Amino acid sequence: MSKVARKILTPSTLAVGLAVSLLADLATAGDQLVAHRAPVVTDFKVDGQVFRSEIDSYIRALNAELRLTLDQDLRRDLAPKLEFASNELRARG
Repeated sequence: MSKVARKILTPSTLAVGLAVSLLADLATAGDQLVAHRAPVVTDFKVDGQVFRSEIDSYIRALNAELRLTLDQDLRRDLAPKLEFASNELRARG
């Protein structure tokens, strides 16, 4: 590309870029703004005994599940491992 073509191309590229950006600004100006509001807070009254019993039952169930999983993992890891005698000769150095 010659220097003359490059000099002509640069101002026209700048003008096109400026026009496109102005058109993009105009296009977004028509968008509606959405107002977000805080959610409505409702008061719930929960009996302390009911809450405590629900939490206790959840923790008991979680503990039982964890115990079961850990026992299975330990059984798998501590299973007796047998090594059968092999026929290979060991080099003594």
